[in-house]
Amino acid sequence: MATDTNVRDDLGLVPPPRLFTDRQFVLALVAGCGVSLLVAGWSVAGSSGVSLTLLQAFSLVLWYPVLEELLFRGALQGFLSTTAFGQRALMGLSLANVLAAILFTALHLMYRPDPLAWLVFFPGLVFGYFRDRHGSILGPVILHSAYNACLIPGWYLLS
Repeated sequence: MATDTNVRDDLGLVPPPRLFTDRQFVLALVAGCGVSLLVAGWSVAGSSGVSLTLLQAFSLVLWYPVLEELLFRGALQGFLSTTAFGQRALMGLSLANVLAAILFTALHLMYRPDPLAWLVFFPGLVFGYFRDRHGSILGPVILHSAYNACLIPGWYLLS
């Protein structure tokens, strides 16, 4: 039984007790959504726009955030956080977070090789910060889902 608990803890599959009373989290949620709206409008400016099916929108808002956060903030950052290297800090962020954000960006560059794909590095650092802060991937999943959800109206309203 203890092994199951350790795996859940290592992957961040635990509820964060004070997530919505964390002012930094609420600020990251509101500010990140605003930035997502603006970036989305900027990314389609001058283009023919974006067309999403219901399945694509659902995947963008739910499946991708859950799967990516489980992989990058749960497994990768969780593992690296147990190493001496990953526990070291760079400008107040764990190296586990920074490395996970770099690999998160690399994944996005593989399927979207435009300059905007580089921008996912910054939300990746935010997601990792809250993984470190709360020991859970629930905060990163919520932020990732919200940021992606805010891209959709930005694509349609600001283009």
